[in-house]
Amino acid sequence: MNGWTGQILKVDLSHKNITRLASAEYTGKFLGGRGIASRLYWETIPASTSPFDPANPLIFMTGALTATGVQGATRMNVISKSPMAFPESYCYGNMGGFIPPAIKRAGFDGIIITGQSSHPVYLWLHDGKAEIRDAAHLWGEGAYRTGDILVREHGAGTCFLTTGPAGENLVRSATIFGSHLSSSCAGFGAVMGSKKLKAIAILGTGHPSVADPQKLQELNRYTFKINKKIRLAIPPIVTNTGHGHLLEVIGKHSCYQCGLECIRNQYRFGGKLEGFRHCQAMEYYLPWKYAREDEPVDTFFDASTLANDYSIDTFELQSLVDWMYACYKSGALSELETGLPLARIGTREFLEKLLQLIAFRRDFGAILAEGMVRAREKMPAKAAALFTHSIAPIGQYDLAPPRAYVVHSLTYPMEPRVHQPLIHETGFLGAAWSFERMQPGSTGVTPAVYQEIARIFWGSEEAADVSVYEGKALAAKMIQDRTYLKDSLGLCDWAWPVNYSLNTPDHLGDPTLEAQLFTAVTGLPGDNLNLAAERIFNQQRLILLREGRRVPQADYPPEYNFLEPLKTNARGDPMLVPGPGGVPVDAVGKMLDKARFSNLLQEYYRLRGWDEKSGIPSPETLASLGL
Repeated sequence: MNGWTGQILKVDLSHKNITRLASAEYTGKFLGGRGIASRLYWETIPASTSPFDPANPLIFMTGALTATGVQGATRMNVISKSPMAFPESYCYGNMGGFIPPAIKRAGFDGIIITGQSSHPVYLWLHDGKAEIRDAAHLWGEGAYRTGDILVREHGAGTCFLTTGPAGENLVRSATIFGSHLSSSCAGFGAVMGSKKLKAIAILGTGHPSVADPQKLQELNRYTFKINKKIRLAIPPIVTNTGHGHLLEVIGKHSCYQCGLECIRNQYRFGGKLEGFRHCQAMEYYLPWKYAREDEPVDTFFDASTLANDYSIDTFELQSLVDWMYACYKSGALSELETGLPLARIGTREFLEKLLQLIAFRRDFGAILAEGMVRAREKMPAKAAALFTHSIAPIGQYDLAPPRAYVVHSLTYPMEPRVHQPLIHETGFLGAAWSFERMQPGSTGVTPAVYQEIARIFWGSEEAADVSVYEGKALAAKMIQDRTYLKDSLGLCDWAWPVNYSLNTPDHLGDPTLEAQLFTAVTGLPGDNLNLAAERIFNQQRLILLREGRRVPQADYPPEYNFLEPLKTNARGDPMLVPGPGGVPVDAVGKMLDKARFSNLLQEYYRLRGWDEKSGIPSPETLASLGL
């Protein structure tokens, strides 16, 4: 098989049994990554299984293009029943860096782990072999030290994924952390902890075969040229709070075989501290947000590594610290009630104390370890009232609010979690449009170019006006299918899709590039990829329905979107988004109209081939997809 290794590892920790599945049973319909992992979940787990039940599978599945040399093809999906989801349900995460390619190079397309060990263990994969080994010497260690020990024991080049004390203590927001600062949220660190699985170590020297290496080289050269975008290297909150000057990009932190630019960089903090940092984890704890301008820059620098070491979700921590600060200022919570130095929020002292209490489930930390959405029920009424609309079971709502971007009124609710890539497709293009508006000539994404991109990638020029309902049902479907395809091929969200380019005369990207790369790697036609994406999307829909999703109610965005006008930020800035003809309009003050949204939802159901009233996939649709 070109692209795939041909085998999926199946590990039963209860019986210490290791077997293999043939990848070919799944690749034709589900490709890899999210597609195969969702199908295996569907086939493996009864709907009533809880996240910490030994029968709950923990699935790591690389993409069809992972480790083949395709630029940005370094990803894998992690799928299991999530203890962080509310209610507990099927969910997914995504990891990149060097771990997914290492799994493929070790001879496996993925790993499905069931059962529960009676004692701590780790999994050791190396060139087609797999062993379950004792992890007594690793249990209780932080994520970084665990990785150091595994690399020392198994040699240079060993990749690892693990969970820290939070995972061992079944903290619902516990993450999986690994080599190259890769991580996966949704509480899957706690699932590892429940199985007494401390880590997976991987060392492989193989390479998946490629059908047409010469064509792949040609396409990679084309990808390097066309995939030139604005870098967005300084995280948005750091910039918007006026502290972008504290960060200087001094190098790249590229993933396996990838030369594209992204947010994985080496930074200099405050002119003195240097280290590799990625994305949102860099900015979840910014001392100056809490009136701590005098706090040493070391706290800003170390915050992400502290969270990684304990393995606690930084989106959850960001929401939590913001909420606790609001409680402190209003007197809704006291230091006596929490056992935390609330007057010191923004300092290293407060952060270390908070992380310890949560990770080890001590005192007030035992409540917070259940996750904010569940902890709310145990809070005093005044504190609970300070929960903002942005607080979600997994991730944060309203980073790109549906009241401003109507298409997100469909993409947000369809998922069991806030899924950033579904937001990024509009968000990254919107950033290029915004840069061009402020600095003409900087990106080339003028209103006319934005409209043309909307026509090509979202199905109509109407979709370019993000604040109206017209064209949004088709746009949502196309964005969802492309995102699911990306997750199943193993493509990076920062690099793909290439919907605009700084290096093409018309500044347009190429919607056919993924299919061309798929054919070059696998030798299979790429014209069925959209059908595969629809199949994978419907497979997830069936899983969620089987686990009790109530439709159509659950497909509506939260009620406040229909009742409360969108507010401005603390500085009173307008929220300018592309409007008619791609020209700016201010989204502040907008609300969703429930009747118009209901019509939009029915249009979306029709496009999906689902029952217009219930949102349940029709038998004819499922039959056409081979489900």
